[in-house]
Amino acid sequence: MDARAAYAELLRRYAEVRDLSSAAALLSWDQETMLPRKGAAARGQQLATLAGVRHERFTDPRVGELLAECRADFDSFDELQKAQLRELTTDFDRATKLPKELVEQFAAAESAALEGWRDARAKSDWPAFAPHLSRLLELLRRKCEVLGFGARRYDGLLDDYEKGATEASLVTLFADLRSRLAPLVGEVLERADRADASCVKGAFEIAKQEQLADVVVRAMGFDLDAGRIDRSSHPFCSGIAEGDTRLTRRFVEDDLRPALYGVIHEAGHGLYEQGIGVELARTPLGEACSLGIHESQSRLWENIVGRSLPFWRAFAPTAARLFPSLCGVAPEQLWRAANRVERSLIRVEADELTYNLHVAVRFEIERALVRGDLAVADVPAAWNGQMKELLGMVPGNDAEGCLQDIHWSMGALGYFPTYTLGNLYSAQLWEAAQRELPGLDASIERGELLPLREWLRAKVHAHGRRYPAAELIERATGAPPSAEPFLRYLRTKLTAVYSLD
Repeated sequence: MDARAAYAELLRRYAEVRDLSSAAALLSWDQETMLPRKGAAARGQQLATLAGVRHERFTDPRVGELLAECRADFDSFDELQKAQLRELTTDFDRATKLPKELVEQFAAAESAALEGWRDARAKSDWPAFAPHLSRLLELLRRKCEVLGFGARRYDGLLDDYEKGATEASLVTLFADLRSRLAPLVGEVLERADRADASCVKGAFEIAKQEQLADVVVRAMGFDLDAGRIDRSSHPFCSGIAEGDTRLTRRFVEDDLRPALYGVIHEAGHGLYEQGIGVELARTPLGEACSLGIHESQSRLWENIVGRSLPFWRAFAPTAARLFPSLCGVAPEQLWRAANRVERSLIRVEADELTYNLHVAVRFEIERALVRGDLAVADVPAAWNGQMKELLGMVPGNDAEGCLQDIHWSMGALGYFPTYTLGNLYSAQLWEAAQRELPGLDASIERGELLPLREWLRAKVHAHGRRYPAAELIERATGAPPSAEPFLRYLRTKLTAVYSLD
C-alpha cells in the first residue's frame, strides 16, 4: 500500500473511533440531564464497554503499520495532512501505552464517581465522595506511570488538557497573579459601594430568564438548529458531533447574573465547537487544540463582551421588557452590577478579579493530592485553609466548599489551570480583535455580535487542532501568550467601574 492509500485508510479508521467517542459523549450528556437515577450503574457499564472498544479499535497494530507507511513518505504530504498525521501519531503513541483494562476501569470509576458526587454534594458529605476520588487518583497515578511521566505526575495530568503546560510554569504563573491581583482586590473592595448589585437581585422568573438568555445566545450566533440547551446541576457544553453541540444551564431565582452569564459562557464553548472547520469533522484535527483555548472562548464572551458597557446598552431594553423591576434601570447600573467585585465561595459565580484565586486554591490542592502530600480525607480542611488565606472566607459546609465543582468526579485533575490560561488567552485575543475590527465596541452596542464571532471563527475555531495552543495564539494576535493583556484589561475595566486612581 502506498502512502496515500495508507493515509486514507488511517482517516477512515479514525473516523470510526470518533463515532464511538461521539456515542460515549451522548451517553454522558444523557447521564447529566435525562438519565433515571436507577440507570446509573448500567450507564457506567455502557461507558466502560464503549471506552474499551474505542481503545481496542484505535490501538489496533494495523494503525501503527499505516502510520509507519505514511512516515516513510512524509514529505509528500501537504501541511494540513502533516498536521493530521502529527496529531494522530501523538494520540496513537499515547493510547498504545495504556492497557485496555485501565481505560475500562477509569470509565467505570468516573461514571460511579459522578453519581457519588451528586449525592454527596446534595448532602454536603465529603466522606461519602472520598472513596470515589481515592479510586480515581489511584487510576490517574497508574496512567501517568504507564505514560512515562514518573515523578512528574501532575505534568502527565496537564498533558490531557493543555499540552506544553508544566506544573513548574504554573507555579510561577499563579505566584505572579496572586502577588499582582491580591492588592487590587483590597483596593477595589474599599470602593465596593461604587458597584451596587441590588438591581440584579430580587425575583426573576425563570421562564423569562430563559428568554433573555436565548436572545443573547442567538445574537452571539449559536446555531440552535445544530445544538440545544437543557438544564443540569452544573452547566457544561458537549460537542457531540458535527451539527450536534449541546449546552446546559442552571438558574437562580433571586439573582439575574448566574444563569445569564452561565449560558453566555457555555455558548462561547459552543461557538468553538460549531466553528471547527467542517472539512476536519471526524479527523484528528477536528477538535479544540486545548482546553485553555476552549476556555478563552467562553471567558471572552462571558466577561469581556457580556460584562461590558456596550453589551448592556444593547440588551438592557430586552431585560427591561421581560422584568418590570428593571424598567428605568440605566445600562450603566447593570454594567456596574455585572462587574461587582466581592469575596465569594462559589467559583462559577466569582467576579473576574477573584476568579483566578479560586483556581489557585484548586491547583494547590490537586498538586498535593497527586504528590501524596495530602490525604483525600483531609481535603475539606485544606480547602478551607486555602480559601481563608486567598479569599478571606471559609465555607460553611462542603457543598459550598470542596464539593461545589463536578470536575474531580470526572477524574479531571489538571483541568482547573486551563481556566486561568483561558482568561489570559481571552484578553490577548480581544486586544487583537479590537485592532483588526474597527468599531467593535459600537457593533456590540448595537447588539451586532456576529462580526466578533466571525473573527474568532477565522482566527481560532476553524483550525481545530492544527496548531498547538501557543502557536495558535501567536498566529491570531502576533505575539506569544502573555499575562500582560489580561492584567491591562482588568485594571482598565476596574478603574472605570470603581473610579480607581
